[in-house]
Amino acid sequence: MMNTMRAARPTQISTHHGLTLLEMLVAVAVLAIILTTVAPNIQSILIKNRITSDLNNLSAVTQRARFTAVDEQANVVLCPTENYASCVSSWQKAKMVFIDLNGNGSRDGSESLIVASDPLNSANIIFGVDGSLVFDEQGGIDKAATITLCPKDKDANYASALLLSLYGRVSVAIDSDNNGKKEDLAGNELSCS
Repeated sequence: MMNTMRAARPTQISTHHGLTLLEMLVAVAVLAIILTTVAPNIQSILIKNRITSDLNNLSAVTQRARFTAVDEQANVVLCPTENYASCVSSWQKAKMVFIDLNGNGSRDGSESLIVASDPLNSANIIFGVDGSLVFDEQGGIDKAATITLCPKDKDANYASALLLSLYGRVSVAIDSDNNGKKEDLAGNELSCS
C-alpha cells in the first residue's frame, strides 16, 4: 500500500480592508465641513446665473426691436405677452416684438411677429417697466428706462439691470464704484423694490 501523505497547505490569512468606525466618522466630518463652506457659494452662483440669463434674453429681444425699427424705418413695439397676439402689462411674461404698421400699439393680424422670448425665470422678479416699449424709426424710445432684475427674495446685492437711454442705446448696469451694487443710468444703486 502506498503511503499517501498529503502535503500540508499553507493557511491563508484573510486580509479584508475597510474603514474603521473612526475613519468613517472623520471622512463624514470632513465632507460636512466642505459642504458647509461651498454650498453658499454655489447658491450665489446659481442666483447670479439665473439673473444673467434673463437679462441676456431681455437684452437680445430689446436690441432686435431697436435694430428692426431702424432697418424698417417704422415704429416697433416690444411688449410682454401671454399669447403672442396681444400685449399685457406684466414683464414676468414672455416678450414679443412686432412692427406696428397702423400705430395702434397692439399687434393686429397683418403685423407679423419679429421675435419672441420666454417668460422670466420664476425665481426672478422684474421692476422698472410697465406695458409696452415703442422704438421709433431712429431707434429711440419716448422715455429712458431701467429694467431691474432681482431674485424673489429682493436681495439688492444680486440686482442687475438693462439700461435704455432716450436714444434707444441698450446697456447692462455695472458696479462703477466697486461697492458690490450695480447702478442705473443716473448713478443710483439698483433697488429691488
